[in-house]
Amino acid sequence: MNFFGHAAIACWRSRAPAFVLGAMLPDFAAMIRARPPASLHDEISDGIGFHHRTDDAFHHAPSFLLLSRAAHTELAGRGLGRGSARAVAHVGVEILIDAELARDDVAREAYLAALGVAGEAALGAQVTWRDIAERTRFSHLRAALIERGVALDDASPELVALRVQRALQGRPRLALRAGDETRVRDWARAARALVDARMTDLLAELEGALGATKERVGC
Repeated sequence: MNFFGHAAIACWRSRAPAFVLGAMLPDFAAMIRARPPASLHDEISDGIGFHHRTDDAFHHAPSFLLLSRAAHTELAGRGLGRGSARAVAHVGVEILIDAELARDDVAREAYLAALGVAGEAALGAQVTWRDIAERTRFSHLRAALIERGVALDDASPELVALRVQRALQGRPRLALRAGDETRVRDWARAARALVDARMTDLLAELEGALGATKERVGC
C-alpha cells in the first residue's frame, strides 16, 4: 500500500494528524532512500506501528492478491519482462487502489493535515532522521507533496504509467524497458475497472484484519 492509502486506512483508527503522519513515515523514508526515522512522539510512534500492521494485512488480503496476480498475467502477456511485470503488478495496483481511496473527502483532509503538522518545529524535533541530509530530503518531499495536493485524476493511464516508471527507475531488474510505458498505460486503462469492482471486498478484508472501521471512528 502506498503512503496515501496508509493515510486513508489510518483514519479508520484515528484522524489525529500526528498518527496519520506516522502511518505514512515508513513510505516517505523509502521514497527518499532513508531508514525510517525514530520517534519520541507517542501518536507518531503508534502510527508507525499501524503502518506495519496495515501493510501485513494488505499484502495478505485475498482481493489484493487476486488483483496483483491478474495484473502480472496481463502485463507478462503484453511483453513486460518477468521482474518488471511483477513489480508493475504490485506498484500499479497500489496506485489504482489509492485513486479509489482518494474519493473519500475525509481521507484527503487527513492526508493534507498530516503533511501540515510534519512542518511544525515542536513535532519535527521528536522525529529523528539519521542525518541532516535525510531531514532535508524529507522536507523537500513534504513540500512537493503539499504542492501536488490530492488530484482525483491521479489514476489516468498516462499518470499511472509515469508514476510506475519513476518508482522503478534505477532498479535494473525491475525498471521499464523501451516501449514498456505504453504497455503499462494500456494495462492501467483496463485494470481500473477491475480494481474498482474489488474495493468493497478489499476494504472489508482490511477492516476484519485490523479491527478498525470507518463507522467506528466516524470517518
